Amino acid sequence: MSNLKKVLYVDDEVMNLFLFENLLSNNFEIETTKNPEKGLEILKEDASFDVVISDMKMPGMNGLEFIKRAKEFYKNCPYLILSGYHKIPEIEEALEEGFISNFLQKPFEVEEITAILHKEIEAFESN
Repeated sequence: MSNLKKVLYVDDEVMNLFLFENLLSNNFEIETTKNPEKGLEILKEDASFDVVISDMKMPGMNGLEFIKRAKEFYKNCPYLILSGYHKIPEIEEALEEGFISNFLQKPFEVEEITAILHKEIEAFESN
């Protein structure tokens, strides 16, 4: 059994999932899916995730919609948006309201995102 913190990453682009998992798997236990609906199923079946990250722009359901649906039954972790686009007003509002805990931009630096994820998890666990 791993002592690594567990991350779910939802992104419709398979290459992004591949890179995320390969670059961060030394620091976290990573589970990925390209389908937001599948992401919801994963969260319903497994209550052990320490952080959930979603891309913003995905077909069928954007990242904030995915997070809104996930929070209906899975509230016990920080939620973040990781996007290749700039912060749009919807994301600004979600940050201000505490709906999401952070916004990260692609491409990301491994050391930076690792530090941010550990900080988000630690802050959540200390509350």
